[in-house]
Amino acid sequence: MKLDIAVVEDMQSDAGRLKRCIAAWQPPETAAIGRVDWFKSGEELLDQYMPDAFHLVFMDVYMSGLNGFEMAQRLRMRDARVLIVFITTSTEFNVEAFSAQPFGYIVKPCDEQRVWAVLDNAVRALCVDEPLLPVRSGRAELSVPLRAITAAVARGHAVELYLDDGQVMSCSATFAEVEAQLLAQPRFLTCNRGVVVNMDCVQRCDNDVFRMKNGQIWPIRVRGRAAVVDAFAQYQILRLRGSFRRMGEK
Repeated sequence: MKLDIAVVEDMQSDAGRLKRCIAAWQPPETAAIGRVDWFKSGEELLDQYMPDAFHLVFMDVYMSGLNGFEMAQRLRMRDARVLIVFITTSTEFNVEAFSAQPFGYIVKPCDEQRVWAVLDNAVRALCVDEPLLPVRSGRAELSVPLRAITAAVARGHAVELYLDDGQVMSCSATFAEVEAQLLAQPRFLTCNRGVVVNMDCVQRCDNDVFRMKNGQIWPIRVRGRAAVVDAFAQYQILRLRGSFRRMGEK
């Protein structure tokens, strides 16, 4: 595969340094660098952005106009699959970054080894087969991509799968069976009795509820609430540090 990359950086010297790091990378046999396009602002990127235009976007956090976190959130609304790596002068993690589902975080000045590690991880993530959940809906046997599931909810003797395109799929399985398969992936969390949420699809946690990007609201159990909120916070921090690959893959 050819890795198409966007560099969003308003400082030409910083953009040049990053592009040199990318050019010096030695990709595995299965990959190669495609195009590397430089954008002086997030607005410039969004003006012409189409879904799947790039595999990876390096986004400077501190730019004139809207900052990198705000631009990344807008980018994520257009493309759920693009990998976003924040570039900043700060070593502190910012909670604003969480909703954009960052793939990584690089501190300036860009270090070759760190950039190469991000590129290596990106290739591995992009080449990973999308995990699927086998389900029976009516008489049909289907395989649902885990990334498309925003929540799974017990409904009587069935389970309703809420999907990111707005559909709700009823499947004939026990909640325990579905829950076990989902919790095998780090992106999923049981937040209440009979409710599992995809943490990649959470807009924010308001102490007693998860507010999802598609407008859904799922309550967090009262007993053990602190543990649920802490698990969500830890997952977001690990994603920001690049400990999880794309869409929560191990």
